[in-house]
Amino acid sequence: MKHLKKISVRFLLGLMLVGFSTNLMAQDRGAAVQAFNKALELAKSNEYDQAIEMYNQAIAQAEQLGEEGQDIVQRVEKQLPSIYYQKALASYKEFQKAKSLSSLETTIENFQEASEMSSEYGNDDISGKADQVVTQLYYTKSILQYKSSNYSESLASLNQAIERNPNYAKAYYQKGIVLKNQESSNFERALEQFDQAIEVGNRVNDNQIVRKAREAAHDELLYRGSKATESKNYKTAVTLLDRALEYETESADAHYRLAEAYNKQALWNQAISHANTALELENGGRTEKAKIYFELGTAYKNQGNVEQACGAFKNAAFGSFKSPAEHQMEFELKCESTTN
Repeated sequence: MKHLKKISVRFLLGLMLVGFSTNLMAQDRGAAVQAFNKALELAKSNEYDQAIEMYNQAIAQAEQLGEEGQDIVQRVEKQLPSIYYQKALASYKEFQKAKSLSSLETTIENFQEASEMSSEYGNDDISGKADQVVTQLYYTKSILQYKSSNYSESLASLNQAIERNPNYAKAYYQKGIVLKNQESSNFERALEQFDQAIEVGNRVNDNQIVRKAREAAHDELLYRGSKATESKNYKTAVTLLDRALEYETESADAHYRLAEAYNKQALWNQAISHANTALELENGGRTEKAKIYFELGTAYKNQGNVEQACGAFKNAAFGSFKSPAEHQMEFELKCESTTN
């Protein structure tokens, strides 16, 4: 009888322990679910850091439950990438308001974190999206640094963007702009970057950047060619202006400047050829064409073609070229008529 009583006591004690363990597990699961629900509420209130902390708490509690807590772990891991991305987006909105370098750097860090955590939790879509944003933000960072004349820092940011995405045509173009403004001696390096922007832009069908890079290279070569003419470095001027035409074949300005440079070298046929081409390409009115006609008249005059020279100077007699053109017609060439 006593033996039966001992068995009954042990049996009852076992039942009590099982019940206690089951009750304890239920309480632990309830705490994990409660932490998960609290994290959802915090996320809805845009309290992203607190939400992330609560989600991590829910994971820790759920993992202690073993198989019983796996569904909670999976739900948390599904939510976390989105929360990290929303946190990054919120910091980007703050940057848009502040437009400061410090707020941008915080935004970059948040998107990097979103990419890393999304990859860790198996959300490749958000990870890839965040990674692309980081690349674009490095470009944005370079623009802020460039506007503050921090050229070395701007180049470093652009190099980071290009390292992340070698097909980022806009970054190569901006590198050319930064180098051009950093030092005059960077001229050829800047052209290399414009060439790279054109090559990559054509490959990825970024026609806007291709156009902008061509314009930038053309304009810089045109400017330097014009300055070389002013400095009487005529052969250098011709070389630079010919290179400008490689970027914009229908550049009226480049052909006009070539006519000017050839006139300075007494190469009248070349001057006439480029002046006529410039007139064909020039879309402006009489003011824009007057300077070209003046170079054309100068070449014809020195070539001994009085009739053609008089006609050219007559067309050149407008605006700031009116007086010098009329002087040529009246006193140098003795043209029959000096009236327009």
